[in-house]
Formats: sequence, structure tokens, C-alpha cells
Amino acid sequence: MERRPLRPAARSHVSQGRARLRSPVASQPAVDPRPPAPPRAKRTPRVLIFTRWVMPAAIIVAGIVTLTFGTTQAIYGGCGLIAAGTSAWLISWVYRIGVRGDEDRDAEDRARRYFERFGRWPDE
Repeated sequence: MERRPLRPAARSHVSQGRARLRSPVASQPAVDPRPPAPPRAKRTPRVLIFTRWVMPAAIIVAGIVTLTFGTTQAIYGGCGLIAAGTSAWLISWVYRIGVRGDEDRDAEDRARRYFERFGRWPDE
């Protein structure tokens, strides 16, 4: 008797052997049914406080003190110090705004995964 070759299965899950015993949904990671918790406020390290606030303020104060000498060179130097302190503060501020955008995107991704799983937005 002649043996015919087996046809490939029409459904892909039929030919998977032991893997077919698990449903595709069971192989996905479990999603917590609770809405994501709001992020906790983190304590800011002292080095960051110094870099963000104390150092720019000290540079600006040094520029104001330099302005009080009243000479032309002191006025130019004082204005330069005030500009340097302001720019140091602005660079720190722009960086914090950029990092906050990453956190917002991560929270939105978590909310979208929750919506895909349960069919409603987490904060509703």
C-alpha cells in the first residue's frame, strides 16, 4: 500500500504539537485589571537642587553685586553674570520639560494597554 504524504494543516495551530494545548490568550502576559497608579512624587537629590536652583541663583546674585561697583567694566561683567545664571536656569528647565514628556508618553502607553485589554480608559 502506498503512503500518501501528509498535507500541511489548514489551520496553523493544528500542527503546533504541545503548543496547541495553550490558547494564544494564555501565552500573553497577564495585565493588571486595576488602572495604573499615579506616579509618586520622588524626592529630589541635593545635587539636583544645587544644580537647578542654588548655582543659577548664586551666579545671578554675583552679577547683581558686581553691578553695584558702578564702573563700565563692572556693568558689563554683572550683566554677563546675570545672563549666565539665567541661561543655566533655563537649560535646567528645558531639560526637565523634555524628561516630563517621556513620563507622559509612558503613562499613555500603559493606559492604552489597559484600554486594549478591558475596553475602557483607566480613569473613567
